[in-house]
Amino acid sequence: MRKFKTRRPRALRFRLVLVVAGALLLMAALAPKANAQNVLVYFNFEDATLGGPPDFTSDVVGAPDFNPGGGLVLTTITTNATNFAAVAGFLLNRTAGDIDTANPGLAVGFRTTPVDNGSYIQFAFNGTFFANMSLSFAVNTAGNGFNNVQLFYSTDGVNFIGGPSSFIPTAGVQIITLVVPSAVDTQANVTLRMVFTGGTSMGNNLQTIIDNIQLVGVPEPTTVAGGLLGLLGLCWHQRRRIRLLLPRCSSRRLRCA
Repeated sequence: MRKFKTRRPRALRFRLVLVVAGALLLMAALAPKANAQNVLVYFNFEDATLGGPPDFTSDVVGAPDFNPGGGLVLTTITTNATNFAAVAGFLLNRTAGDIDTANPGLAVGFRTTPVDNGSYIQFAFNGTFFANMSLSFAVNTAGNGFNNVQLFYSTDGVNFIGGPSSFIPTAGVQIITLVVPSAVDTQANVTLRMVFTGGTSMGNNLQTIIDNIQLVGVPEPTTVAGGLLGLLGLCWHQRRRIRLLLPRCSSRRLRCA
């Protein structure tokens, strides 16, 4: 018969301490720092042709872009605007690691007649592991262009709640930053919508130009730690199952029963 070694209770307790210590070290290594901001979503509008349809797909650090300055989430912009196109862009509000050529690159321009007031752009993302988010973009609006933007949010994709708003000045290219309400922190199904108003243009000129939209957030350590603890619990449960399936051995004879 095959012999099996036995372990003393003290050895088992010591091994348990090592397992717990290893799990804590793993949590410390993988759990993000509380104040470190990550770019969740980034639109630079560069993959388009001047005068053609805008590039409404976000740039990401992984496939298909492999852009070090991209965001973590691949998503797309949807809009109810009826007159827009890819136009010359800006360098303002680009991420530090963005490798797409931009001199000044491309952006998206919107018509701003009174009937265009209420036009919005929106995108969805999974914010499960993030909190303390903010949304920023570069904008240049002419005198008759949109002069106000308000952020709306939804956690079910249907019902939208009004959030902060900002005046859009006409003094050249500006960066507008909107703090995302904490109600979307750690939510899995988030949609952010920017609604533009105040347009008074009477022609088809694209009076308001938007570029380099960034959504940044702080990783939520307790959520990440909870996930790691859950993984540890699963591993421990599987270990117990394996022990129950193995043949039991006599501590005296060191042989399988």
